[in-house]
Order: sequence, then structure tokens, then C-alpha cells
Amino acid sequence: MKILKLLLAAVSITALLSSCGSKELPEGAVAVVNKTTISEEDFNKELTRFKEQYEAQGMAVSDGDLEMIKPQLLDSLIIKELLLSKAEELKITPDEEEINAQIEGFKQQMGSEEAFQQALEMSGYTEEKLISDLGEQSVVQQLFEQEVYGKIEITEEAMHTFYDENKDTAFVIPESVEASHILVRVDENQSEEAALDKIQDIKAMIDEGMDFGDAALEYSEGPSNVQKGSLGQFGRGQMVPEFEKVAFDQEIGVVSEPVLTQFGYHLILTTAKNAEEVMGYDESKEYIEYQLNQEAQNSGTMEYIENLKDKAKIILPEWAMPKEEENVELQTTG
Repeated sequence: MKILKLLLAAVSITALLSSCGSKELPEGAVAVVNKTTISEEDFNKELTRFKEQYEAQGMAVSDGDLEMIKPQLLDSLIIKELLLSKAEELKITPDEEEINAQIEGFKQQMGSEEAFQQALEMSGYTEEKLISDLGEQSVVQQLFEQEVYGKIEITEEAMHTFYDENKDTAFVIPESVEASHILVRVDENQSEEAALDKIQDIKAMIDEGMDFGDAALEYSEGPSNVQKGSLGQFGRGQMVPEFEKVAFDQEIGVVSEPVLTQFGYHLILTTAKNAEEVMGYDESKEYIEYQLNQEAQNSGTMEYIENLKDKAKIILPEWAMPKEEENVELQTTG
């Protein structure tokens, strides 16, 4: 399910599909993949399930939408057939233990067997269909791990190159500050003048020696009062402009004068400032390796699928024949 949808959504309909047109299709067939026939009946069931899944989420699917999705849906079924056929050739079988664990996990997530069955029905599924799809997912996952993922090697040289090319963007830690605040709200229950009087009184108590955190805990009308006004660390663009300017511009340890924002009046205490910095290579290695591995998996997956298409004899109906100028992203049953 998930792995198939992600894989199929990444592949474009291209002229790599060799086809002799609809005249060579057997009666009742919507496509032929090598020696396997995809029947109109099975295709229409998938199309109906696609529509029902979207409608169950409150999204309307028109006849025009279905006509647009038909070639893409058929292509996804063709890719699935090619992958499952290759897995069968390599004698890859579903991981039954993992499938059973997934089913049990779904049931626990739903809270009860009844809720699980209702969720299946809303999705246009039966438990048998779910188990079947999970089995296909398991087989395809193992196929790619064996044929693609297991052959990926990320070299130190490639990692260094990635870092050097991206260190000024992907590895920059922006400037930030750590700050606390006390808020007195301005709303229908409290005028701006009354709020200003109140926060000036709080400021006077702090100036006379009251701890800022204690004052926030007792007097602040914002949700951070339980953390003694602490807002933690934040960068530019995360707070409203009036608040941000003061928090970044004032000196550490200084309590600001009252600052008016859309929420009310604030007293702001900046407790730390962190300059922009670039992460070093060593501390970035784990992220780099992950990124390069993901890129290699994605490109390897598409290349593997296109190679299967190249070697296959695929017969399509006229309505599914790719046009030379088209390069349509697949959208599966989601």
C-alpha cells in the first residue's frame, strides 16, 4: 500500500511503454503486460475504489476527473504487475509475520475490531483486500531492498561534495535569541489604557527587585506564564514584528519598556543571543548520508521500473497511449 503508492506516484507516463494499440487487446482486457492480462472488470473495480476513497473524505470526483485519471491509474497497475512479476521470478514471498503485526497495529489504533471494520468499509476495503495489499507491499519492499537499496553505497567523497555544495544553505543555523515575556492582554474586557497601567505597575515591581519569572508566573496573562514567561529559543520570523525587533535588538538581561502588539502589552527579557553559524561537516554527516541515501533510493527506484518497462511487451488501449508532448505525474488511488 504505502510503498506502492509512493513508488507509483514518482514515475511518469512515458513513451517507454511499448504498445501495439487497442486492436491487439483481447476482448474484455484493458491492457496486456507480457503474458498477463489486466481485465476491464478489475480495472473498473480499482477506478470505483479510487472514487469511493475520495468521496469518503468529502471530495467530489466527477466523470471528467475519472477520465483524466484512467490512463494514470492503468499505468500504476502495469507497474505493479511488472514489480510483482519480477518478485515472483526472484521467489520473494510476503513477510506474513510483519503483515499480521501490521493488522494488529491497525486494530489497536482503531480501538476495537468494530471500529477497524468500519474504517475498512469507509475506505472501500475488506480485510482480505487489505491483507492482499499488505502482502504486495511486503513483496515490493523486499524486491527494492534486494535489487536497489542493498546496492547503494554512499562514499565519503560524495558526502564531502554534498556538504561543500550546500553548506551555505542547508547547514546554516539562523540567528536566534532566547527570551521570556510578561503579557497583559488588550481585548474587549480590558482597554489599552488599563493594560498599559497594569504592565507599568508590573515593570515597577521588577525594577524594585522582583524576579522576572516570579512576576510572569503571578501576573502574565499569556499561556507561557506557567513556564515563568519563558518562550525558549526562536529565530526571526517566528514572532510578530514589534516583539521580534525588541527581543533581537535589546541587550541580554535588560527588561524592555512595555511593547504593544496585537495581543496586548509585553515586557520582554532577552536571556541569550545566538549568532548565525554553519554546522561543521562531522556534525552533519548523519543528515548528509540520509539525504544521499534517499536520493539514491528514489533515482534507483525509477531507473529500475523503467528498465522493467523497457524489457516488457505492453499493449495499451488507445485512450491510454501517451502523447509525445505529455509527461504526466502519476496520481494513484492515494
